[in-house]
Amino acid sequence: MSSHQTRKRTSFWIPLTLVLGCALIMAGYVLGPRAQAKEDTTVTQAKKKILLIAGPPSHGNGEHEFRAGCMLLADALNKSTANVEAKVHWYGWPKDFSAFDGVDAVIVYADAGGKMNEQIQELLDTKVKKGMGIMFMHYGVHPTKKVGEKYFGPWTGAYFETGWSVNPHWIADMTAKQDHPVGNGLPNKITAYDEFYYNMRKLHPKGDCDCCMYLAVATPTPEKIVRYINLWNEHGDACFGTPQGLMWAREPGDGQGRGVGFVGGHYHRNWAIDDFRKLTLNAIVWVAGAEVPKDGVESEKITEEKLNENLDRPVKDKPIKLPTDALLKQKPMKRPEDPKNYRR
Repeated sequence: MSSHQTRKRTSFWIPLTLVLGCALIMAGYVLGPRAQAKEDTTVTQAKKKILLIAGPPSHGNGEHEFRAGCMLLADALNKSTANVEAKVHWYGWPKDFSAFDGVDAVIVYADAGGKMNEQIQELLDTKVKKGMGIMFMHYGVHPTKKVGEKYFGPWTGAYFETGWSVNPHWIADMTAKQDHPVGNGLPNKITAYDEFYYNMRKLHPKGDCDCCMYLAVATPTPEKIVRYINLWNEHGDACFGTPQGLMWAREPGDGQGRGVGFVGGHYHRNWAIDDFRKLTLNAIVWVAGAEVPKDGVESEKITEEKLNENLDRPVKDKPIKLPTDALLKQKPMKRPEDPKNYRR
């Protein structure tokens, strides 16, 4: 090849290289920011804010430990991979309502439906109708009949009603809804001994509610009842052998926030049961509108030391013990005589 031919070939490639280089640089200016913006949107997506309301003390050590339970759950949420941020307000409702600003979900773990005054009821109703999620746990699902009908039914789909629902302490084999995000990472059976209420008053008693669902069910039988207590009635007997919703939800899909009710949480020690805790954490994340991780909300094992943090009335030299298999082998209680409130 002659030197002339070489120079000619070179003179062709240099301009082409420059053209391609310029094209790539321009493409970087055009595509780069878009790709970066998309990546940044994923990374910097705002965390869902969760406010846990812990009621004041009402029971002995290890029971209705609302503050300690909320703090334990909030700590687990904040350390998890779920895109949420949880805070706890204890011993009642915030006096400054700005505490609810920007909150994506309120979790109420307290006695008697949280003992909400009309101002709180109206505030929460307004927030829920605008998309805020709401969840009630244990005694929190038991408001007055009037408040239940007006708010709890429309918010969550069901609630505890005196004279209709019952509150025995029993050993439940819970099955989570496997085709729902709340069931992520959970086994087919979660066994625990707790004061599991059942036979909730439903917003749609005939089951004609497309947006209502059970997230966890268990079937009570006389052999599983360890304690019959004050609110037992004929409906408790009638429900033996029938699956009961121990966790339920309502998701209207019309702009209103999601709602969840969960009857467990009487005994503080049950938060040390990994799958019992995961079921609750999954539900909290879901009700806040965040994505529940594929394997559920993972959290650290609860030690006895952790279980005894932030208790309302700790008893010296008598720490709360971790749950054992012995609790699941308790003998059933003999059916007592019909209580005074038992109606036929």
